[in-house]
Amino acid sequence: MNASPAASPRPLQVLLVDDNPIQLSLLRHLFQRHGHHTLEARNGAEALLVLATEFPDVVVSDCVMPLLDGYQLCRLLKDDRATRHLPVLLLTAQGGGLARFWAKTCGADRFLVKGRDLDHVVEVASALSQQTGRPRRGHQVPRLAQENFGVDAIQRQLAQALEQRLVETAMRDSIGRLYTVEHDTTKLIQGFIEILQELVLPGALAVAYLGEDGAWSAGVHGASTSEQDRASLESELAQRLGLPAPLECHWHPASDPEERRRSLRDPVRVVLSTAMPGYPVTGAVGVLAERRAAEEYERLFEIAAEELGRLLSLEDSRLRLYHQAIRDPLTGLYNRRHILDMLGVELDQCGRFGQPLSVMVVDLDHFKTVNDRYGHATGDQVLSVVAQRMAFGLRKVDQLGRIGGEEFLAYCPQTDLEGARALAERLREQVAAEPIPGLPESGRVTLSIGLATWNGGEDSAEALLARADRNLYKAKAEGRNRVVG
Repeated sequence: MNASPAASPRPLQVLLVDDNPIQLSLLRHLFQRHGHHTLEARNGAEALLVLATEFPDVVVSDCVMPLLDGYQLCRLLKDDRATRHLPVLLLTAQGGGLARFWAKTCGADRFLVKGRDLDHVVEVASALSQQTGRPRRGHQVPRLAQENFGVDAIQRQLAQALEQRLVETAMRDSIGRLYTVEHDTTKLIQGFIEILQELVLPGALAVAYLGEDGAWSAGVHGASTSEQDRASLESELAQRLGLPAPLECHWHPASDPEERRRSLRDPVRVVLSTAMPGYPVTGAVGVLAERRAAEEYERLFEIAAEELGRLLSLEDSRLRLYHQAIRDPLTGLYNRRHILDMLGVELDQCGRFGQPLSVMVVDLDHFKTVNDRYGHATGDQVLSVVAQRMAFGLRKVDQLGRIGGEEFLAYCPQTDLEGARALAERLREQVAAEPIPGLPESGRVTLSIGLATWNGGEDSAEALLARADRNLYKAKAEGRNRVVG
């Protein structure tokens, strides 16, 4: 004797929508056999009438039905604040092609093929109803069911849904095009604000971004928003990014001042994260708008935040790849290729404007002994610490890179030989002053530094570096821990 199926921990109320009485009976039997309660409708229009008085846990609907099919029903439910979080499972006899495409584009939570997948319909519907993140609001009547229900009302709502899709598509396209013409995070965000601001003003719109250089925020506001309103929005953005203090937003007043002077009678704040799956939260969008406008454009705000998250994720990935291409992975300094490319560009500038430039080639003394005595892991730590100390010792205009195992190159714009010598001596003393973590107290690292100055005219980067290399070898030959140039 077969055991009866195990009942769900909580019986569900399932709205079944199908114009085929045999299929409807089969679905009813499947769900009731598992201990669930069912509501029934023969098409999408009847389903909306049922939802005027009932609030089921999940909707299981056929796709092809008269008057209002499953795709149209799903689209109307997902466009309506009263039902947008209600899970919808679509069933179809067609397993591919346009059926699956339309199921995805209309907002269905899942899609099953009749016959092949129908044995799993109860399991899938139960899983959808238990998904986290779906708010359980008190019962709200769908907009369409509140109207003088009929064909005209259905056509009007479907036309509005189509218009909404066109607006969403246009917004996605406009935001997506930003990335094809701009790869600067600040300008990307400013372009995003320009696209979105027409939806929220006369209120305010702000975007916060958390990048490698810290938090940054920009926004636009109408004349009806006070400084206190904007400060509250900044505070919520900071909280969303997990920052301990409010952001200092760069606010700009909106154009078209006559249009923006209307007061906000019932303002609300909406703050949305811009994170994409698999990425940390790097941004947030904050909106201050009329409650009615915020509710009307709620889906558009969510799409905008999602698209901005995609932009920031793309930019973050691009920056990561760029940094991997130009940075030494151990020390974080520029790698050999990039520091030499930068030197070449700087020499072109010096030739154009007649400015001096000096270079220093730096080598760690007796570094092989460190590796042999303490191991390569300690050697890597020594390189990393020394690189940090040198980077802190240089000026902002100077550039530093690792060009070999324990060899570094720094170039110093607008600096003659005596200026470079003073800077190199300071670096040498700064590195040797404190012990290196991982080494004994007496195990301090010293530097040998070779200097050279650009002679202008026909002097090349190769000749300049060759002179600095010769002076480095001379510093080592004279006993190391010294500057020669």
